[in-house]
Amino acid sequence: MSTTPPDNTARARRAFGRERLILGVLTAALAGLVVHHTLTLPMPKSLVVAAPRQTRITADASMSFEKSLLERFAREHGVELTFVLTDTPEDALDLVEEGRAQIGLALGVAPLGVSPREAKRERKRSHIAYGPEYDRQPIYAVDWEDGYAPPEETSGALDELLRVAKSFSLSPRQAPALPLDALQLLLPFVAEVRDTAPTRHEASYRFVWRTDVPRLDKAMRGFWTQVQADGSLPDLRERTLGFFPTDPDPFEMELLRKTLALHLPAHQRVIERAARKWRLDPFLLTAVIHQESRFNPGAVSATGVRGLMQLTGATLEELDVKNPDDPAEVINAGARYLNMLRGQFAEMGYGADDAMLLALAAFNVGQGHVMDAIDLVRQGTQEAGALPTWLGVRQTLPMLAEAKVAMQTRYGLCRGAEAVDFVDKVRYFAFAIKGLVLAAPKGNELPSLRLAAN
Repeated sequence: MSTTPPDNTARARRAFGRERLILGVLTAALAGLVVHHTLTLPMPKSLVVAAPRQTRITADASMSFEKSLLERFAREHGVELTFVLTDTPEDALDLVEEGRAQIGLALGVAPLGVSPREAKRERKRSHIAYGPEYDRQPIYAVDWEDGYAPPEETSGALDELLRVAKSFSLSPRQAPALPLDALQLLLPFVAEVRDTAPTRHEASYRFVWRTDVPRLDKAMRGFWTQVQADGSLPDLRERTLGFFPTDPDPFEMELLRKTLALHLPAHQRVIERAARKWRLDPFLLTAVIHQESRFNPGAVSATGVRGLMQLTGATLEELDVKNPDDPAEVINAGARYLNMLRGQFAEMGYGADDAMLLALAAFNVGQGHVMDAIDLVRQGTQEAGALPTWLGVRQTLPMLAEAKVAMQTRYGLCRGAEAVDFVDKVRYFAFAIKGLVLAAPKGNELPSLRLAAN
């Protein structure tokens, strides 16, 4: 009888293999359950949005392209948004990468020396998805009244300009640079700026978000597919950013500040009463007067229109103006006329924003020519009777200066491009005046403007 113990190695190996297989199956099943649970979790009820502390972000929602998009996303998915503002775009991106924010607004120039493959690998490792680029802004360098050195003690908008410039300049106090949109937003309030020049750099705008937040990645990708397909981005950009000048002019802003400081105090109460009576924005009414006459009651154009509001003789007669040389009567008549035009477009079915923009164009070029532009847009659309937006009308108005196009209309040739420029200028001036008013309480050069904020 053999005393050699049996060799159980093969049996042990088989048992260990079965155990490993069972453990693998259980692990895979558990991972599947975790993935299934994660994918079926509902969208979080509250999301944190990290955004650079840019004026474009912190402005009213009606003035913010980004906020308008995010509010639409929140409505469609039933979530609440909490904004966390950061000093730089890099800080905003850091909050998303660290998981302290679920959505970020990324703005800036792509870092040098990083290949697309490396950037993609890094985004995957940090669970970050980048949405499509929806805007690109050239970066401008800024010069000062007394050379490149701004004052040692700064405040208000100048502080904001220098703070934003830190993200785009190596030495912002000596040679600040910032995206065109930030310059456009800040220029009216920074009297020290005397010159601007484009650089070779650009800033891109896109959303970033966490891919490991249940349902957010899918929802955000679907959202961007939708807004790119439905054509809402160009219209939203026009409503929120369309009035900014493509070539910022510091001297134009200086003229605005001086005109308001010298001439507005004599008319501000009349403007306030007329705006209240005819339900107009007092900042908008002030901007119309500035654009039309620079507050010169004796202004007469080459076409014969006259006064603060540059009304034609026929319009003055229609509005029953007794004394065309009385600024108070003329301002009230101009406000009444704007309200009449707005009401007529509202009766056609236009919403408040489009009706006001169309009224401004009609105030400049005549209601008939604006109606011609509306009819031309309608003829080119497949939806018979559909009302074109202001974006469609503004794109068509310049065509009315072409004889072959004007022949198809009731009212013929007109300088439609001037009407578009008028609307843009009025909107930009209204934005600037409002900002100057709200900045007035401490040491502002225009304290008398405070009345218009009531």
